[in-house]
Amino acid sequence: MRAHVRGMLEAAGPELALHLFLDERAPALPAELRDPRVHVHPVWGRVNALSNVVSVTRRADALGLDAVIYHNYVPPRARHARIAFVHDVSFRPHPEYFTLVERAYFAPMRWLVPSADRIATPSAHERERLIGYRYGAPERIDVVPHGVDPAFRPRSAWGDDELHAALARFELPAEFMLFVGRLNVRKNVSTLLHALALTKSRAPLVVAGAPDWKTSNLVGEAARLGVADRVLFVGGVSATELAALYATASVFCFPSFDEGFGLPPLEAMASGCPVVSSNAASLPEVCGDAGILVAPTDAKAMAVALDLVLADERVRGKMREAGLARASRFTLARSGRALLDVVHAAVAVPAGGA
Repeated sequence: MRAHVRGMLEAAGPELALHLFLDERAPALPAELRDPRVHVHPVWGRVNALSNVVSVTRRADALGLDAVIYHNYVPPRARHARIAFVHDVSFRPHPEYFTLVERAYFAPMRWLVPSADRIATPSAHERERLIGYRYGAPERIDVVPHGVDPAFRPRSAWGDDELHAALARFELPAEFMLFVGRLNVRKNVSTLLHALALTKSRAPLVVAGAPDWKTSNLVGEAARLGVADRVLFVGGVSATELAALYATASVFCFPSFDEGFGLPPLEAMASGCPVVSSNAASLPEVCGDAGILVAPTDAKAMAVALDLVLADERVRGKMREAGLARASRFTLARSGRALLDVVHAAVAVPAGGA
């Protein structure tokens, strides 16, 4: 939600008063969110659902706030307008991508989200899914796309020394493929490794991300496929390292099975990096015609797409331009304005009266 906070600050005037309820164990507020309009309230936050329903609700009502944007878990009633921001409910159609603990964690959403005055979600695809699973009536569910951070910028916007410093801990060749994301079953890195084994190009693949709850032995799989020497697992990376990786990669591949939005492809496009993505869920909505879309289970098609981009500088140039144009439509300010519109709509109806 940090990006949404920044977006609202960019979109709103001085009359905005924004109250952040943060886990009392959380680190200090990031510099980009330090603003006279921002007021921070530490709350007990060890269990997100309980924190939202009890701690945040009571504090917000005591402060006399007009509205609260809750992540996933909304109190059944309150004196303020309640907006549920639901990124996705992919655990409903695809429980196989989640552990039992994760499914239990998300389960209360089925009963809490429908009580919200309004619901915001980042894509039209996810809106239709929320409607289908009866989380809310269509007229109460709004699409609020994510905005891309300006820190993601093309190679031409970096200084050579700046880029070298950002990538100092990696030994990267001039040409490489990139994946960014949590390493779980849903992200489908396994199929990407199979595609790598089928590519004609010998460019290596950089995998940036940490193992998640339900994952597989990707290192072992790379070895079995004979591509272990072409895969660099770099683990979690800093924000600066991530931006530099996007800016220098020859092609970004995102083979995910399911996404409520799909921010990494958008970050890659904003960085001038050509994108090959799966055609699943919301990803076509995010990529538009700026990326090459393939079925997430088709390793051969994925390999062909990667080879096409890697083999032809003209293709890369056209995709780079199309990606930058596409990403320019997803600004933080635009996202912030959309979310503020949702808040105004919720406040216009008496709390609990929608």
